[in-house]
Amino acid sequence: MKPIVLTAGQQKEIERRRKGTLDRRVYQRLTAVLAVGAGKTREEVAELLGVSLTQLSEWLRVFRNEGLDALCAIHHKGDPGKLTPGQVEQLKAKVSTGCFRNSDQIRLWIESTFAVSYSSSGVKDLLKRIGVSYHKVTGFLWKGDPDKQHAFVKRVARHQREAKRPDAPRTRRYYVDACHPVWGLDLVFCCWLLLGQRLLVGMGSGRKRLNILGGYCPDDHEYVDYRLTRDNINGEQFINFMRLLRSLHPDTEKFILYVDGAKYYRSAVVKEWLKRHPEFHLSPIPAYSPNVNLIERMWKFLRAKALSRWHKTFEDMQAAVSEVLDHLEDYRGELRTLMGERFHIIDRKDIPVQYREVA
Repeated sequence: MKPIVLTAGQQKEIERRRKGTLDRRVYQRLTAVLAVGAGKTREEVAELLGVSLTQLSEWLRVFRNEGLDALCAIHHKGDPGKLTPGQVEQLKAKVSTGCFRNSDQIRLWIESTFAVSYSSSGVKDLLKRIGVSYHKVTGFLWKGDPDKQHAFVKRVARHQREAKRPDAPRTRRYYVDACHPVWGLDLVFCCWLLLGQRLLVGMGSGRKRLNILGGYCPDDHEYVDYRLTRDNINGEQFINFMRLLRSLHPDTEKFILYVDGAKYYRSAVVKEWLKRHPEFHLSPIPAYSPNVNLIERMWKFLRAKALSRWHKTFEDMQAAVSEVLDHLEDYRGELRTLMGERFHIIDRKDIPVQYREVA
C-alpha cells in the first residue's frame, strides 16, 4: 500500500473542509485521510470509523489519484423524495422570497401547492437535503445611499494619501460618535437555555443614562472619549472633546473628524469655535450610514463586553463600561481585526425592488 503523505497546506485544507461539512460521509472520508497521514495504521482507522478495509482503501485511492475534490464528491444523493426536480426548484424560489417563518408554513404550502404531504420532521429533512437553512435575515438601512457611501470611502482614502505626503501637515483622523447606554433597558440579552426554561434578569428603571462622546483613530488605534452622567451631549461638550484631542496631541497641525448628522456638530457655538481653530476639520458621514462609521463597531463591541450582563446599580454599569473602554489594550487582538477601515456597502443592484424607489 502506498503511504499517504500530507503537506502542511493539504492538512490545513482538509481540516477546514472537515470542520465545514455537514455530511457525515464526507466527514468520515476526510478523517480517514488525516488519520492515515498522521501515521495511524489502516486497521486502526477502519476500526475507528466503523468501515471495512476495502472501503478505506478506496477512499485513500481516490484521494491519492484524483484529489481532494473527488474525495468529497458524493455521487449517491439518496432518496430524491416526494417532489420532482421542478417542484424542488419552485419550492426553493418561494423560500428565497423570505415569506416563511417556520417549517410548518413550508409544510402546509407544499401540501396546498403540490398535494404532497410531509410530516414535521420529514419537511425539515427535505429542506436540509435541498440546501435550505434557518437563519436570520440581513438588515440594512434602506435610506442609506450607496453612492454617497462609496464617495465617503473614497474621501477617506484621499485623506490617507494626503496625510502621507512629505510636505503634509501632521494629521490625525478620528471617527467620532456618541453612545448612550441606559441602565436597565440595555441589559436584556439573548442566550441559549434549556427547553422550557425561563431565565429572569433584573432591570432598572431605565432613567439613568451614561453619555459617551468617543473618537477612534484608525492610524494608531487610539481611542479617546468624554463621558457625562448628568449633562447631555451638545455643542459645548463637543468643543470640550476637541479641546481634549488638542491637549493630547499639541503638535498635531490638522485634525480630521468624521462625524454623522447630529445637530450639535452644526450648532452656532461649534461653528464659531471652528473658525478660531482652523486645524480642526469636520468631514460628514452620509446619512443612514453607520456601516461606514468605524466607531459604531466600537459601540457594538462595548455592548457585547460590558452590557450583556446584569448590573445591580448604575454605578456598576459605569464601572463595567470603564473596565472595557479604559483597558482596550487587553482586547488588542480582537480590535485589530474589528477596527480596520474596511467597509461593507450594499450594491445598488442588490437592493430589493420594493426599496429602490426610496433608496
